[in-house]
Amino acid sequence: MKIFTQRYKREFIEVACPKCKKTQIIYVPEEDIPTCEFCKIKMIIKEVLTEGKY
Repeated sequence: MKIFTQRYKREFIEVACPKCKKTQIIYVPEEDIPTCEFCKIKMIIKEVLTEGKY
């Protein structure tokens, strides 16, 4: 997750399984993008969660 270390200090990211649509919230850059526990495929980034509005 080196692409996020320069842009974001610490951010919450919602990831989703492209097959079964199970979602999970992870903390970047400390955590890696997980694999789905049911489908066994790598999850994709769905949304970068930020506080407040711009």
